Amino acid sequence: MDNWDKIDINHHTASFTHFLCYNYPNPQNIKVELMKTSLSLRTIPIISLLLGFIYSGAYGLDYSACRAYYKQATSVVDSTRIYSVLYQNKPHLIAFSPSPLRSSRIIKHDPFTGLYLFSGKLAKSYRLKPLDTFAHTLPLAGVNATQAIAGSITNFEKGIFDLGKFSTTLPKDSVISTICYQSYGISAYGQYFIPKILIDRFLSPKGGQYGDIGVRVSANIQSVRDQHPKGVIIEQVDVFFPHKPLLPKDRILSINGHAITSLADFEWLVADLEPRSKAQVKFVRNGRVLEAAVQVDRRYGGGILRDTFFERYGVIIDKDFVIRSIGKPLPFALSQLSVGDKFIWIDKTPIKKDSDFWHFRQLFSQAGLRGQVELLLLHDGVEIFLRSPLR
Repeated sequence: MDNWDKIDINHHTASFTHFLCYNYPNPQNIKVELMKTSLSLRTIPIISLLLGFIYSGAYGLDYSACRAYYKQATSVVDSTRIYSVLYQNKPHLIAFSPSPLRSSRIIKHDPFTGLYLFSGKLAKSYRLKPLDTFAHTLPLAGVNATQAIAGSITNFEKGIFDLGKFSTTLPKDSVISTICYQSYGISAYGQYFIPKILIDRFLSPKGGQYGDIGVRVSANIQSVRDQHPKGVIIEQVDVFFPHKPLLPKDRILSINGHAITSLADFEWLVADLEPRSKAQVKFVRNGRVLEAAVQVDRRYGGGILRDTFFERYGVIIDKDFVIRSIGKPLPFALSQLSVGDKFIWIDKTPIKKDSDFWHFRQLFSQAGLRGQVELLLLHDGVEIFLRSPLR
């Protein structure tokens, strides 16, 4: 059987097929014909025995063929590991790097995910597979040219910047694989990897561009007692966003008629909105269902980028709340901020450190509602106050 992706059989037989492919990674060299009808009672014990044998040895398989395939489907360009993956049945060379890359072969770059597209072609390519329910039933391996570390996937595809997670630390520059020519993603760091859904979006015409409606939201964990979609809850409003009809605690029900049933729904819908277009947003405020036309803008922060709301002005703030660079003048009296200034508190509230600047954004969002902010800064070793209107 030459096309393994077209097998339409029950779960156990499919598992058996995947394990056969571990031992025989080149499907052209083997012919396995599996019945699409139900297994007879006489066959079940035989299959069960084979499955038990293969499962018991799954973590001790010889991955040498997969390592050999890896050498043909990846390469190194300007000190960066690149991978050949199929998108719409055409090979594309991609790479991941959390820090900027320089190469004459770079075609495009997504600064939010760290993905790069390179020119060129390799002998082999990986067919990408989604992180679906079936993927979670399989023992997989993180494979590179010298190692194959067995493990499994521990999460499903979710939001626009959410990475896949492996059960153990992945080898450097590895692919997550079952069959040698198929992959569930490419390694990023530690246990995390870039899944198919993010790679596909990067390779699409929308790759590298994300819409924004000026809010950061959380999942609605309250039980819904009305006929409306579950929606998401607005937590923060971008103080610098040009058009701000939405407020914290608003429950967003739909965007352009598409119901919001989860946080991931919201993230993907908003990301795919065209900047400078109008989005019809239906929401609940104080028990009333309202609708507003929101001017869509491009997103400036998120993913592997900082997300402080200041990115709109090319401002980079490090994890210690020190301004490291300013791209263009800030509005209002915030234009007095300078490189090296450290934020100590916002409106007399000390800033808590967290992984995604959530508290920093929260304090500025609250200040934006009041229309002014008071900052305590460490400037050239001296503590100073800065008061600024925000509208």
